[in-house]
Amino acid sequence: MHEHWRHKLDYIVTVLGYGIGSGTFIRFPFLCTRNGGGAFLIPFLLFTITVTIPCVYLEMVIGQYSQSGPVNVWNLCPPFKGFGLGGVIYSWLYSTYFSVIFCWFMFYLYHSFSDNFPWTSCDNHWNTIACTSYNLGNSTWNNSTSYPNRGETFGNVSSGFSELDVHLSAAEEFWRFQVLQVTDGLENLGGIRWPLAGCLAVTMGLLFLWVSQEIKVTGKLVYVTVAIPYILTFIFLIRGCLLPGSADGIYFYINPNFEKLKEPRVWIEALGYSLYSLGVATGCIVTMAGHNVINNRCLKDTVVTCLADALSGVFIGFACFSIIGHIAHIRGLSMEDFQSSGFNLAFIVYPDFLASLPFPQLWLVLTFVTLMALAIDTLVPQIEIIVAALGDQFPLLRRRRWCTICVVLSTVLLFALLYITQGGIYVLTLVDWFAYFPALALYALLECVVVGWCYGTKRLEEDVSMLWGEKIPGFMRVCIRLVCPLLILVIIAYSGYSYRPPKYGDYIFPAWANVVGWMISLVAVLPFPVVFIWTVVTTRGNSLRKKLQKALEPTEDWKSAHRVDVIHEMQPLA
Repeated sequence: MHEHWRHKLDYIVTVLGYGIGSGTFIRFPFLCTRNGGGAFLIPFLLFTITVTIPCVYLEMVIGQYSQSGPVNVWNLCPPFKGFGLGGVIYSWLYSTYFSVIFCWFMFYLYHSFSDNFPWTSCDNHWNTIACTSYNLGNSTWNNSTSYPNRGETFGNVSSGFSELDVHLSAAEEFWRFQVLQVTDGLENLGGIRWPLAGCLAVTMGLLFLWVSQEIKVTGKLVYVTVAIPYILTFIFLIRGCLLPGSADGIYFYINPNFEKLKEPRVWIEALGYSLYSLGVATGCIVTMAGHNVINNRCLKDTVVTCLADALSGVFIGFACFSIIGHIAHIRGLSMEDFQSSGFNLAFIVYPDFLASLPFPQLWLVLTFVTLMALAIDTLVPQIEIIVAALGDQFPLLRRRRWCTICVVLSTVLLFALLYITQGGIYVLTLVDWFAYFPALALYALLECVVVGWCYGTKRLEEDVSMLWGEKIPGFMRVCIRLVCPLLILVIIAYSGYSYRPPKYGDYIFPAWANVVGWMISLVAVLPFPVVFIWTVVTTRGNSLRKKLQKALEPTEDWKSAHRVDVIHEMQPLA
């Protein structure tokens, strides 16, 4: 039996912290900017209600009922245990590159204490003649650089300029030529960036100290890491609203461009982000819910968590767009013309903007502490998913939890070293591009099909009624059985139709890299057919049909949760 949360609020805050994450500061503003500002909010909030809430409710119910991790939860329909295994593989892949993003935050935090920020001037040894510094909206050439040769190479790092009119800001040159020391392509990974390797080691240490604590302890720590971003976001919003151009950014954010709603991409990306935000099909919700007492009421938890996550994203968006509006203003751009990817926002736009404020050290430290707090809330559940899955499959490992955590983090560290090479940004982009799709989209679809049709909402409703004396709302039943599968199927179909190869900036990945990318996707998808076939073949029966029918029945471990004496032993959460 899993350890239980000290209080229901610990559970809700932990799931909410995972859902918000640093992606709310990076990915969410980027999607809004690209998809018509307020126009993106309409389908996002719509899909939160019609898709995310039912999917999260489904995962909370089965996770809590099974009192297990992401693999054993599928004792309800054993051939589909490959879902859980695929989710664990995705969590491991996600942990490897998200820990590197945490390292980048840490690296910038270190430099935020400097008197002279290295991303604000063109007088550093890594700068080129194409370096441009912005000073209160005036773009001026910096001619004091000691590197006058365009296209000059520093070690393995090529500045990549072939034309005189190619300009990079000082912040962008710091990001590309000092932090990453980026090479000219995936074919040339270069050497390890040892300052980042040190940050990575510290990251692994922090994760070990956090995850090795009991759930009742981590449930307390997460209050701090969730509260800090809310407080600082409010401060950023107030400060941002006092800057010229901020009103334009906020107006763009809240004023829908209804013409954009005619584009399928807006709806598809809103639906994808609504599922991605709370980690549907990753195993996170299932694992966290497995630590609830078995008669906790999930419906209220689901609605509160999903709405709080969506509204938190909307609130954070106001602060982000007040800053983006100011940046667009000082660069002489309209909001429609200002486009910046997620990494550029976090590591170029935000540092450049914050360095121009009064008391810049204070604002920079607060910003990167906020991003690190959000990132740790995302990373810890990912590691917990892997540890919980290993503990369920190998019960002896539960007695040596610290050893299991060490092994998991060691593998994450070793693989993450690829991302902190000089060409590591290309590897990270490739993995990020292929890891999520199609594996998790497929698993989210099949989750609804398996629970809604194979196991059946009627049987699930009997479980829910026995546990806390309530019925599943009709809205939830319809969404789980019909609405969610159909909409997720649309995501898969449209994504396949509109597929384009990955690229980083102007760099186009070679054909062999795309093959490697699809192999990464296959690693997360492959457990499903393998486990399905193995389970059916090894099930007793005289024919394939009987084998399949028997295999689809819940196991005795799942059925044992029906025992009334087990339920009465549990005390409801406060």
